Amino acid sequence: MTSDLLVSKNRLYPIALFGLIFGIVTVTFDLSSLGIPLAMGMVLPFLALICNFITVAVLIVDVFKNNLSGKYLWTLAFLFVGCIAGVFYLMNRTRYLPVK
Repeated sequence: MTSDLLVSKNRLYPIALFGLIFGIVTVTFDLSSLGIPLAMGMVLPFLALICNFITVAVLIVDVFKNNLSGKYLWTLAFLFVGCIAGVFYLMNRTRYLPVK
């Protein structure tokens, strides 16, 4: 029997996408040259970090609650690449869940 996510997929998916997009954008581009104030440029990476943390924590719990065969590899992927692996896992979650 598979268990549900701690946070619904409808809420977790936008959180993961926000963390992914703003994490990449704030690290890659200088936001002050785009007219974004410096204070907001400091808030966006913090929000992206919080979104990454929420996504990774929820998905690690999900992987261990459902006892996936590659749970340690998924955990390493979530910890090292964060929301990139998180979005990929959410898109293909039903394929990885054990069939019972």
